[in-house]
Amino acid sequence: SLFPQYPWIRESWMWPYLRQAWPYGVLALTLSFAGYEGEVMRGAFAGVPKGQLEAARAFGMSRWKILRRIWLPQAFYRALPTLTGETVLQLKSTPLVATISVIDIFAVSSKVRQGTFLTYEPLLLLA
Repeated sequence: SLFPQYPWIRESWMWPYLRQAWPYGVLALTLSFAGYEGEVMRGAFAGVPKGQLEAARAFGMSRWKILRRIWLPQAFYRALPTLTGETVLQLKSTPLVATISVIDIFAVSSKVRQGTFLTYEPLLLLA
């Protein structure tokens, strides 16, 4: 493993979290889906007709009020079906993180079996 080689990582307060598998899985899924969802939101904001924004400016609305009353509701309405699909894909992708952790747990039980010569107890603990 790469991180245990560096003492400044091993001695930091983050080491108990960095030695587990789930933070890396969460980071990978976050980076993977953030790009897609950001592009969906960019397209939704670009899809709001410019004429409505110009009409709001002509009525004297501030930028904050235009964003809150016109731009955000319409962009959210346009992005909602795609974001729902992305949420379903995220929920379907989370078992991948579990597989990383399960493989890690099996490796730990294998080390326990090798060190203690107990065959069934570590596997029963996993079950």
